[in-house]
Amino acid sequence: MWDYMTALQRRFLVVSQQTQNAERDANAAYDTLHAELNREQQRLLLRLHDAYTLHKDDAALDSFISGFRLADGIHRELAKIPPYSYEQESEELGREAMQ
Repeated sequence: MWDYMTALQRRFLVVSQQTQNAERDANAAYDTLHAELNREQQRLLLRLHDAYTLHKDDAALDSFISGFRLADGIHRELAKIPPYSYEQESEELGREAMQ
């Protein structure tokens, strides 16, 4: 499911100009700081940057999935379709994995 949701996120992601500017500024600050540090400090900064990037990507995907589920719930409610149970899906996937 995560691969599918990641593909959907990439397909529909819209990055604002403000976000692009913030990303550019953060990268410039990173480069400036990196140039001022010794080798060991640079490694530590890189680990921090990698951890932050991973966290940011995970949070963005979680947010996308939440929005997707909300939109699906609204659609089902308006179309008078019984609500989809994401908890039930998780339980079924868990049972399948156990077998």
